[in-house]
Amino acid sequence: MKDRVLVIGLGGLGCPMARILAEQGHALHLLDDDVVDVTNLQRQILFEPDDVGRPKVEAARDRLLAFGAREVVVTRERMRPDTALRLLRDHALVVEGTDNYASKFLAFDAARAVGVPIVSAGAVRWSGWTMASFPHEGPCLRCVFEDVPSSGGATCAEAGVVGPVVGVVGAMAAGLALSILRGDSPRGILLRYDGLAGRVRSSRPLPRPGCPSCEGLIEGLSPDGYAPKCGDLNLTNRS
Repeated sequence: MKDRVLVIGLGGLGCPMARILAEQGHALHLLDDDVVDVTNLQRQILFEPDDVGRPKVEAARDRLLAFGAREVVVTRERMRPDTALRLLRDHALVVEGTDNYASKFLAFDAARAVGVPIVSAGAVRWSGWTMASFPHEGPCLRCVFEDVPSSGGATCAEAGVVGPVVGVVGAMAAGLALSILRGDSPRGILLRYDGLAGRVRSSRPLPRPGCPSCEGLIEGLSPDGYAPKCGDLNLTNRS
């Protein structure tokens, strides 16, 4: 499994990430517990009307093999604090495009714990971001945002996401992933996309002194630390 890329979440962001990696011939491991819904079709590019009702991992596997993936392994389950370390271990890279920040923090913490680089992406309304992080080097998600956001922000369901935005951000994230897989080091790069202005900004956030993830202080992934919330993160923090 060491040469496989783990793709967490097959939504509007995970679909373009997985497709681009498949087209480059990489071996993929897909992780998602959801089924295809008709409302997914306008922004989740791996699925077609005939896929409605099918598990996303199965429908995506069929498409990705056709697009050139060397291998596609599927796991139909949701990543949880008690399963994250097992699921992330023994991969060359993790890419995640989940729709809530609790899962993003969990993926980052687990990736640091098992020593696997990770590329994460998020989008709300007309804006989005993606970030690459390496274990034991450079900043992680907690360096930039410190903790899972409070429940005061807009939820993904309430705010929605725009199809072209997740396509662009997903492609940007795939670019970071391909750079890592070819041996480059885009560590600590944070890319932000403004869909209304058509602008991409790049920055390198500073590591945060005392970051519990970077300093190995997170010994166990407690469920209390990853309450499911989905809000806007302040992308100006430490960057």
